[in-house]
Amino acid sequence: MIYAVGVATDGTLAHFTTEAADRSAEVTLVDLGDLVHRGSWRLALPDDGDSWILVGDQRHDLGPEDGYFCRLADLSAFEDDAARTVRWRSLMASLTAWLDRVPGVVVNRPGAAGDNGSKPLHEVTLARHGFDVPESLTSSDPARLRAFAGGGPAIVKALSGVRADSRLVAPAEFDDFVPQQGPVHLQRYVAGSDVRVHVLGDELHAEEAVCAAVDYRTAPLDEVEFRPHHLPSGLATRIAACTRGLGLAFAGWDLKRDTDGRYWCLEANPMPGYDWYDRRLGGAVTTSLLRLLTGGTA
Repeated sequence: MIYAVGVATDGTLAHFTTEAADRSAEVTLVDLGDLVHRGSWRLALPDDGDSWILVGDQRHDLGPEDGYFCRLADLSAFEDDAARTVRWRSLMASLTAWLDRVPGVVVNRPGAAGDNGSKPLHEVTLARHGFDVPESLTSSDPARLRAFAGGGPAIVKALSGVRADSRLVAPAEFDDFVPQQGPVHLQRYVAGSDVRVHVLGDELHAEEAVCAAVDYRTAPLDEVEFRPHHLPSGLATRIAACTRGLGLAFAGWDLKRDTDGRYWCLEANPMPGYDWYDRRLGGAVTTSLLRLLTGGTA
């Protein structure tokens, strides 16, 4: 049995369940919002064989050897009802602990690769694994930020793991900046194409995006050329090994390939929104993901 655990409105989770159904794979959706609002659960640690969730009159016995595709999202901050807020937090705490410890296949365990929530820390981790990472600065000091932006093309990025678009930043933008507005994370801009690599076990699916925009995700689709991409074997091996080293079975890597053909590493995302890419790849990412979740080797 495979369980898809997350919020039903998540486009990536919906894509996975639809693609799985088209392949006649047995997948059960566990909608966390539905579970909080009208369900109950028992998640035993250590697991005693009697862990379950109940929504309405539907009970699902959670086998520790089952496969779990997880896209956990805590929506407690959006609840107006105090009791539901507590239920959200209780569910997330117990589910996170349970998924981190059950022996089955969990993609990905909630405790893996936590440094992605802090971009400066994450970049240090990637550099220590031998990847070329663009120079960056995280600061609340207007003078330092202005100097970095003036030292060459620079982009401003989200400091946390929250998805945000990147854009070029000019030194003058920090003329009226005050430290209380910070900190700000700047990174040296790398001109070239973007390469997205989805890693599932030892299998990699790479796609290159060629676009004039700084962030190709913000550009109209007719202005982006997508094409399959073949990574150098040494880089592919290193990416797969680092993914395992980070405790991940599935990761979305963002790279930049500059005009000299050098690859720069921007991020290894532990919860990639892969559906956009999977549609262009004919469902290849979902196929690899299903193999992983059923105990196979992708």
